[in-house]
Amino acid sequence: MKTIGLLGGTGWSSTIEYYRLLNELVAERLGGYHSAKILLKSIDYHDIMVNYGVNHDDVAKVLEKELQELIVLKPDCIVICCNSLHKYYDMIKLNLASDIPVMHAIQLVADHLKTKKQKKVLLLATKFTMEDGFFSKILEDNGIQVEIPTAHEQDKMQKIHVELMHNVVTQESRDYFSNLITKYKNLDAVVLGCTEYPLVVNNENSILPVVDPITLQSISAVNYALGLD
Repeated sequence: MKTIGLLGGTGWSSTIEYYRLLNELVAERLGGYHSAKILLKSIDYHDIMVNYGVNHDDVAKVLEKELQELIVLKPDCIVICCNSLHKYYDMIKLNLASDIPVMHAIQLVADHLKTKKQKKVLLLATKFTMEDGFFSKILEDNGIQVEIPTAHEQDKMQKIHVELMHNVVTQESRDYFSNLITKYKNLDAVVLGCTEYPLVVNNENSILPVVDPITLQSISAVNYALGLD
């Protein structure tokens, strides 16, 4: 079994989901007492979080440094446990001079949607991600139509995101997202473009099929680690 490298702590509440799912997938595939071989580099997220939409160069520099330190540990593949950071990974990936494959969250979403023939989707993400447009652009470049919530809805989502970053998960938040998704029921799927949103959105409380990058990254990493891709 190959070793999966996680760049986590981005934020820590969602990194838990990566660790859980990777181990569950390996146990499901191999049975017995098998678990995933994981290298977790958990970083201090503050300097990145406060610079989203403020100083792209600072975020890119921090990400490059943290990824270089993870690469030195020689994992066989890498998962960046944050959707937003993929914008900056695309900016600095050539600087890394590494052939270690990275399970790119947004491209995996695009590939999944094309496979499922889901052409119109609702993107739920942080205000930064939706305003910046990097996630939407990759999907649109792959022929997928993207709708995003209204400015008022984004403001409410952002308040919930602050809670989720501290692992505060409430039924009120679950209900808000369930009702929000229902307003867009004419679309083909909902994409969870924020890494914390799977804490409050799943196929049980969404009228639309849920596309979760955490799940797609984890499946891709486990397939690679077990030689199944």
